[in-house]
This record gives sequence, structure tokens and C-alpha cells, in this order.
Amino acid sequence: MTSTEPKFSWQQYRDLASGVAGYWRSYGAWREVICSPFVHIAIFVTVLSSGYWMSSPWHATAVSLLPNLLGFGVTGYAIWIGWGDEKLREALMDIGKGEKGSGYVQISAIFAHFGVVQCIALVLALVASALDYQLSPKSGLACIFHSLSLPTDTMSYLRPFGAAVGYFFFVYAIFTALETTLALFRLAGWVQKMRKMQKTKPTPQNQQ
Repeated sequence: MTSTEPKFSWQQYRDLASGVAGYWRSYGAWREVICSPFVHIAIFVTVLSSGYWMSSPWHATAVSLLPNLLGFGVTGYAIWIGWGDEKLREALMDIGKGEKGSGYVQISAIFAHFGVVQCIALVLALVASALDYQLSPKSGLACIFHSLSLPTDTMSYLRPFGAAVGYFFFVYAIFTALETTLALFRLAGWVQKMRKMQKTKPTPQNQQ
């Protein structure tokens, strides 16, 4: 009698790693992130708003706003995938080619980055919300700190750092929406350029 119990496999993890690596490469990897004006602006806004995220429950705003923004991104990506006919999609595969891939892949990577950053920001906001309480000396987390020879009030020192990181991702997630919008506008410029080239291309009748 054969067993029908599912066997554990690392294949799903390998597929996940492969998909993330492909998106990251097409987006531009760390070079694109470090040089991004949207990252720089998000850092500036985070520093400027330090009084807010250090003294207020910023995570409540993030948890209420990010799901709607994430839904907007998923809907926009679905529209983008189904946009245009087969000829247009084939043409987009040939324009804007570079190290990151074709224009079609680059725009898709920006949409993927939009979703990834929002998911990270939402998870950080949920964790911040879950840890927003006064730690009891008898709690499990306090016992872990004690076993690591750390003071019980370690959370009070880590909370400002965590708030800064979480709020940065929250602000950056908002600006990735602007990045995606501008990427679509750049795509419109590519399509317009492609149409002009098709109109100016001599036909066999004009060559005779």
C-alpha cells in the first residue's frame, strides 16, 4: 500500500529564490536602489518626520493605508499584463533593451518592486503594532533577553531604530507608486516613438 502523504520538497523555495533573483536583476539590483531619488526622498522625509514616528503610533496609519495601496498595485499590474494586443507586446519586447532586459520586463520589474516594498512595509507595521506594549519582566520575550544576558528594557532601546526602519519603508512604499506611474509614462513615450518609426518607415510601394 503506497503512502499518499505529501513529501517535503525544497523546490518551492528554489522557485521562489529564482523568481526573486529574476525580478531583482531586472529592476537593477542594489545599484538602482542606492541611486534612486525616491529612496533619497524617503530618507529625507523619514528624518524630517522623526518627531512623529518616535512619539506616535505611526504603524496604525501604515496598516490602514498600505492594504489599499497594495490592492491598487496588484490591479494595475493585472491591467498592465493584459494591456494591448499580441503585436504590441512583441514590440515592447524589442524596445528599451539593456542589461535589465526589454522594456516590457523593466516595467514588470518596477511593478514587482512596488509590491515587494509595500509587503515589507506592511509586515514591519504589523510587527510594530504587535510589539507596541510595555514588556513584562515575566513574559517570554523578557526571558529570552535574560537568557542572552540582555536587560529587560532592551525593547525600549530597539524601538526607535525599528520605528525609523518601518517608517522609511512606509514612506518609500508610497513613492514607489509614483515610480510606477512615471514608468508607465515612459512606456507611453516608447510606444509613441515606435508608432512614429512605423509611419516613417518606407513601404515597398513607396520604394518602387
